Amino acid sequence: MNEQFRKFLLNQEKNEVQQKKSENAPPIRLKTQSKRKTNVDLGQETFVQKKVKPDEQNEKKQHNLMEKLQMNPIDLVKCTKQYSYGNYKKYYHLRLQQKWEDPRLTILDSCYFTDKQILDIGCNDGTLTLLIALKHYPKLIRGIDIDYTLINKAIEQMVHLDDQQKKIQKQEFKPIIEDLPVSFEKYMEQPISKAIEQQYINQTIEDMNIQKEHNTKDNTFPHNVYFRVQNIIGNKKYDEKYDTVLCLSITKWIHLNFGDIGIKRLFKTISNFLNVGGHLILEPQEWKSYKKKKYHSFEFKQNYKEIQLKPQDFSKILEKEYNLKLIQQINPDDENAIKKSKSTFRRPILIFEKQNEI
Repeated sequence: MNEQFRKFLLNQEKNEVQQKKSENAPPIRLKTQSKRKTNVDLGQETFVQKKVKPDEQNEKKQHNLMEKLQMNPIDLVKCTKQYSYGNYKKYYHLRLQQKWEDPRLTILDSCYFTDKQILDIGCNDGTLTLLIALKHYPKLIRGIDIDYTLINKAIEQMVHLDDQQKKIQKQEFKPIIEDLPVSFEKYMEQPISKAIEQQYINQTIEDMNIQKEHNTKDNTFPHNVYFRVQNIIGNKKYDEKYDTVLCLSITKWIHLNFGDIGIKRLFKTISNFLNVGGHLILEPQEWKSYKKKKYHSFEFKQNYKEIQLKPQDFSKILEKEYNLKLIQQINPDDENAIKKSKSTFRRPILIFEKQNEI
């Protein structure tokens, strides 16, 4: 037998034996590619989604937040789920035990209002703003709110209140409040008029108010009260100074919409607005009330998880970073404080004094 042919046959036999062994051997189980990262390249197509790095997530979130802060308040409210900013209709109408009687004004000293320049952040329909303008004779009180429909309502109430006052009192602009609730009872039930258009509120009102301020000769209503559509933590800046800033029951809404960054921007803006020796009157919502609202939207739920600066820490950060010293805390259960009632405000009120410029 040819030696070359003999080698060929031997190789054939070896191949057949190996083939039989492989046929009888148990099947090899290929490992499926796990989601865990591996240095081994299996050369297989994978459908595992690429994980976003924490830095990329933060950058994306920061970008979205900056976009929101740059938006016109009117557009921002329109593209957001209803009542996301606490901008409830008839808020004061439902919360006050009696119309045009806010229990908080009975416990706050008039020294924070009389002859002062005041900013009321999140003024809603302007009820409290107008009460202070009427009863405490501030040099100026400006109510701002992110919702243009509420500013519309506030302006309507101001105009109507002025008309009622002229009818009741022969002497023009002399403030009188006792006879007003009856006339306002019917007015509060009326729908919002469309006479004041969005553009008028957003642009013309601000120019009109500036002109009125220059012409102001006294601190009586209606010369001393103004309203403006504004996102207090938005990117649009105002070169204004105030003696008193009211920040009542709005921190939760800023917190859930804009997270810790939003709250810090709020505190910095307030500190910049205040004159040295000026006062911040803060009424923060408690942390437990956040839980009830976190399911309002997906954004709320995400921000709720990431919030680290809790309401109980507000005093600490205001004193440490924003030069605001806590000088008084009014608790709702204190003697002569707000009476217990479901229809009144029952939250602690914190009063801070600005020490110096940052």
